[in-house]
Amino acid sequence: MRRKEGQQHNIEGAFVLVLFAVFAITVIAVLALGANSYRRLVSRDNDAYNRRIITSYVAAKIRSADAVGSVAVGGFSTPKTNDGVNTLHLYQEIEGDTYDQRIYFYDGHVYEILTVADNNIDPEDGSPVLEAHGLDFSMEDGVITVHSKDTEDRENHITISARSLLNGTKGELIEDEGGVG
Repeated sequence: MRRKEGQQHNIEGAFVLVLFAVFAITVIAVLALGANSYRRLVSRDNDAYNRRIITSYVAAKIRSADAVGSVAVGGFSTPKTNDGVNTLHLYQEIEGDTYDQRIYFYDGHVYEILTVADNNIDPEDGSPVLEAHGLDFSMEDGVITVHSKDTEDRENHITISARSLLNGTKGELIEDEGGVG
């Protein structure tokens, strides 16, 4: 009888050990699948963030400066000149002086500079904000379109309606020369 009890304990022990091994393998498999899924989600979110960061940055700047006569698109020195550097001009009054915040693409970066309006400066005088492969602005009928290309050559664009160029009561455009208002 003792032999049967001993054999029974060995079988029970082996069964528990196999059950534990199956449980451990299942837990490891679930963790591996979860980690892989998490890695894919993080990669997808980072790609989306990197693709949209430039246009989101510019859109936030436009929305914060949206006032009558404060948003213009054109050349670097002034919106009315075509000097080869497509620039977004955001004008604001500070202590009685008009300032021009310029956002533009130059030398592989999105640059920004705040200067007194009509100040004669060069594009390299600005501060690089983001690395990029391109940034272009256009404005028509109060609608600003921003096209960007990130460092991996993925393109993104956004269209922003400049509320300040619209008459709030009838939705008509306010005539604007693109300068200081």
